[in-house]
Amino acid sequence: VYEAQDDPNSLPSQAVEAFATQNPCRVIDLRSKTEGDESAPVEAQVAAYCPVDGGGSSGLVCCEYITLQATEAAFERACSTIASLLIADLPAYLWWRGDLDLDSSLFQQLVNLSHRVIVDSSTFVYPEEDLQEMHLLVTRNNYCGDLNWRRLNSWQELTAQAFDPPERRASLGAIDRVTVDYNAANPCQAMMYVGWLASRLGWEPRTRVQRVEHDYAIDDFTFRSPTGVEVLVELAAVPTAADTPGELTGLRLNSSDPNADACTVLCSETTGCMRMEVMGGAQSCRIQQVSSVDRQAAETLLAQQLQRIGNDQLYEESIAMVERMLNLSDS
Repeated sequence: VYEAQDDPNSLPSQAVEAFATQNPCRVIDLRSKTEGDESAPVEAQVAAYCPVDGGGSSGLVCCEYITLQATEAAFERACSTIASLLIADLPAYLWWRGDLDLDSSLFQQLVNLSHRVIVDSSTFVYPEEDLQEMHLLVTRNNYCGDLNWRRLNSWQELTAQAFDPPERRASLGAIDRVTVDYNAANPCQAMMYVGWLASRLGWEPRTRVQRVEHDYAIDDFTFRSPTGVEVLVELAAVPTAADTPGELTGLRLNSSDPNADACTVLCSETTGCMRMEVMGGAQSCRIQQVSSVDRQAAETLLAQQLQRIGNDQLYEESIAMVERMLNLSDS
C-alpha cells in the first residue's frame, strides 16, 4: 500500500483491519512523507496484527504488518529492500493511494514488483489524464483494478436487466439519447459508465463539445451506432452532497424513434428521479431507483479486488473506449 499522506501514528490502518480479518497476509505500508530529509533512512515498524472476530469465532486470522515511512526519493532508493519483504510464490498487489504518475520511478518499480495494480479513480487529482494513464498501464500488460469501477456494478446490472425482457431487446439497438448526471467533483464514474455502454453496443466515438448550462458543466459526445445512427450522450456535472466524489446520481436512456420501447430511467435512492422525469415522457419510461455500492467503504471494495489475480476484460474494454472519448478534440 502506497499512501501519499496518512496519519503516521495509525497502526494498523483502517484498510488493513477490514481485509486482514478474512485474509492472512503480509502488508507493506509505504507512508510517504511530503517533507523531510531525502537522505534520512527509512523508518520501519513491524507488527503481527490479529484482529479479534466480534462474532466469537475461535479461528484467528493474523496479518504481518510492516510500516515504512520516508520521502518518495528515499523509497525509490529502497525498492530492493521492499522487494526482499515480499513472500515468494504469493501474489503481490499494489494499492496506490497517491497521485497517479506513470513517469514516477517509484511507481514504475512498485508496479514491476506487483501482480495487480489497484487504484480508486474517485480520488484522482487530474481525472481525465489519470484515466488515460490507466489505459496506458493496461496496454503495458499490467493487471489493473479500480475501486470506483466496482461502484458502478448496480448501475450496469440494472441497465442490462431493463433490456432483458424479450419485448425490449429489440429496443436496445434503438437507443440514441443518453443523459448521465454525476456529482460534479469527479467525472470518472460517468466516463466509465459511458465507456462500458458504448463498448457493449459497438458505438464509435465521433465528437466532443464542452459547455456550461444552468451552472452545470456539460460534456456532449456523439457516437455512431453499428447501424449508422447518430447517438447523443450528455454528461452533466450536478453539484450534490454525495458520499463518493463523482458518484452517479441519475441516468436516462431513450430513443428518438417513437415506436421504440427504450426509455429507461435509473436514479440514486438519495437524490430521486425528478431531474430525469422532467425531461418529458416519464410516464412511458421504465423507472428504477438504484441502491448503489457507493457507500461501501473503500476497504470492502479492496477486499473484493484481492479475490482477482488476472485481467478484468470488461474494465479494460471500457477504459479503452474512455481513452478514445478523451482523445476527441473539443469542437
